[in-house]
Amino acid sequence: MILDAGDLFFKSLNAPAGDIKKRMETARTMIDGYNAIGYQAYNVSSKDFTAERVFIKELQQTAKFPFISANILDSLTRQPIFKPYIIKKVGNKKFGIVGVTSAPSKPISGIEVLPPFDALKDILPKIRKKADYIILLGNLERKDETKLLTDPVDVDFVLLSGGYRYSRDLETRDKMLVARCGNIGKYVGIIKFDLQNAKEKLADISKADLQIAYAQKRLDSFMSAANGQPVEKYYSSNPTVLTTIKSLKDQIEKLSKENKQVTNPVTYELIGLDETIPDDQPIRAKLNELEQKLNSTRNRR
Repeated sequence: MILDAGDLFFKSLNAPAGDIKKRMETARTMIDGYNAIGYQAYNVSSKDFTAERVFIKELQQTAKFPFISANILDSLTRQPIFKPYIIKKVGNKKFGIVGVTSAPSKPISGIEVLPPFDALKDILPKIRKKADYIILLGNLERKDETKLLTDPVDVDFVLLSGGYRYSRDLETRDKMLVARCGNIGKYVGIIKFDLQNAKEKLADISKADLQIAYAQKRLDSFMSAANGQPVEKYYSSNPTVLTTIKSLKDQIEKLSKENKQVTNPVTYELIGLDETIPDDQPIRAKLNELEQKLNSTRNRR
């Protein structure tokens, strides 16, 4: 599943008019690209209403994936504007995907945003009856994120946006596994789990994987310096290094053995989108077309 926790289209509800028009054009290209990639759900954030409700509804109609929110309501009818959640079947398991956002920085015409945890309290029991696992997409400010982490709710995975922090590994709170990708659009987080026994809990091994990778990197540096010679011979006059090498090997062996004994291992990888990631040419073409449109708009001013 490819999911987005929100805060995608606009940076602020108070953006200047010229910036809003630019971001609207960018948002249309984003939806086009997400359709091509094959997104399964987008969690609507308060900032998505910067160009007012009519524009976010335009994007929703163009998207080939659902927009969700459990706490954004029509202020007149007090009914959800978007689907509060969806159920997605993967293999023989059902995943409930629910989204919430923090309150906006200023009132939004026609919109009421419920406190995130009030909405979750009412809806999570309903989702739990339908799904084997629940994924919470949260576009949360610091105070709401802190409340979530100090008073966990009944979900299995939490994917957070809205803050500057990003996760190198998963954070475990109660039974929740929490991941962040930051708010600059540079990172993609990938969660994988191998379900061997549905009666047992999922076990996060991402921290151990990071420790193994770091130890292996240090070990490789020692071996590289040895330039093909056995490390025992090359560092024979440096017992401190030999002790470190042994400790690194023991750590890798111990952690690898422990990981293999985990019944339902969960791993997490954070990928930085930089020049090492090759372009998808059809999407690059869409971005080039967007750049031409934006340049043309600037030149007409």
